[in-house]
Amino acid sequence: MKLRALLLIFTLIFSAVSPARAENPSAKVAVAYDIGFLGDNSFNDAVNEALVTAKKKYNLVEPFIREVPTNGSAVDRLSRLRFLAQNGYNLVIAVGSGYRETVRRVSMEYPDIQFALINDKAIGQMNVSNIYFREDHGAYLSGVIAATFSKKKSIGFIGSDPDLFVSFSAGARAISKTIRVVNIAYPDSLAALKSGLGKIDVGYSTWDGDATVLTTVLDGYAKKVKLIVERPDQYFSELNSAQSVILASINKNLTRPIDQLVGAALAQRSIIDVVDEKEGIYGREYSLRNRGVSFTMNAPISSTQRARINLEIKKFLANPKSK
Repeated sequence: MKLRALLLIFTLIFSAVSPARAENPSAKVAVAYDIGFLGDNSFNDAVNEALVTAKKKYNLVEPFIREVPTNGSAVDRLSRLRFLAQNGYNLVIAVGSGYRETVRRVSMEYPDIQFALINDKAIGQMNVSNIYFREDHGAYLSGVIAATFSKKKSIGFIGSDPDLFVSFSAGARAISKTIRVVNIAYPDSLAALKSGLGKIDVGYSTWDGDATVLTTVLDGYAKKVKLIVERPDQYFSELNSAQSVILASINKNLTRPIDQLVGAALAQRSIIDVVDEKEGIYGREYSLRNRGVSFTMNAPISSTQRARINLEIKKFLANPKSK
């Protein structure tokens, strides 16, 4: 009798601490990757890396998990998401805003299936988890880093989003009230980009359409300007030739959201925090606050510099306006 009791206690404890397993045929997860599939040095690779970790944690194997590519056409995206919805996948994760309209359409056709859209927050339906990263937090952090490392005391924001420029400037001025912040509009004009680069020694680039900002720095300003880049948005920042001019990267961390999405699906739950109450958008926001946004130095950093950056992050998060 004592032995039975001990075995029962052990079983209950083991069940409580073990991760959800994939023996439950009702729990099936699919990932629809964006154009380029694996090897894109961008969101596809970042999601796949996070998925590998989740598969090990939750013991996921075929047919309980499936990964599919796309050629990028609307017809292909639609047929693949419909196929997954029709074949018992109760969570379908779509990578990138290119799937926005497809997810909107298919999620209405299959209201009992949960969908997740990575790096977007535009679909206002209860069965869509919008996984969104606070880019203003990344911009503020970039400003802190740029001002910390600038010797010229003149730094640049390279992009076209005025709100991100404001966040970047606020981060810079948290370090120095007198630092010069140059707004370099891009992709408006290559001439304006070159003119702006001549005025700074650290620049934060938000442009991810192509590698023009990077190649312009490499070709004419390699010994004068260092860049802060965004990953995984800017696939070209992974090139070996780029590393000499990259000071730091602002990272959107996919491990946590993918783990949480998969874990919720296996527990027959959904991630539907209120992201935008007015627009009725649900999902989860990832930021400096929950380690969804972080930074990695690509250049040497002293303990004093790191401590100052971490202090400014702490002060930023303590400010109600950062929420």
